[in-house]
Amino acid sequence: MEQARQAGRALAMAGTSPGAMASSDLARARSTVALIADELGYAGPLTVDAGLREQDLGEWNGLTNDEIAAVWPAELDARRAGRLEDVPGGEDAAVFAGRCLGALARIVGGADETVVVAHGGVIIALERALGVWRDGNRHPHLGGWWVESQGVGPDPELVALRKVDLLASPPETVTGPA
Repeated sequence: MEQARQAGRALAMAGTSPGAMASSDLARARSTVALIADELGYAGPLTVDAGLREQDLGEWNGLTNDEIAAVWPAELDARRAGRLEDVPGGEDAAVFAGRCLGALARIVGGADETVVVAHGGVIIALERALGVWRDGNRHPHLGGWWVESQGVGPDPELVALRKVDLLASPPETVTGPA
């Protein structure tokens, strides 16, 4: 909770003034976006979109990394290295990426500035779709990308501008897109 408040303060110090805020429908994302909204003084509605949920990991759901490694060690290593997109019984990676892109496109339409809270896997899927993913990219805490939406309608072009880490950077260095 303190990390969410700190991220909200960093965004406020960067001059972020969202016209919309959204999150996945999972409780931790909804709580996080509400705390960030409080720090930003945002009083508008908080959009909830199930399209921003983490990827369904099938047989891996509910297991710890140690439990997964005990049964699927090579697959877990490949997944961590970005070489395995689909896990046993899980959601197809292309379907997942399409779901995430669709949700982001729905959410960003209309508002000049939107803050979106999702999950690490969602951010990685968006990085891949936007062509900015790099081997070893991880998002251990609140961070992501400044993304610009170009165009209107149901399929705006999304362009990743700059990676942002709201907790590792001093707030004065967290600036909007250049």
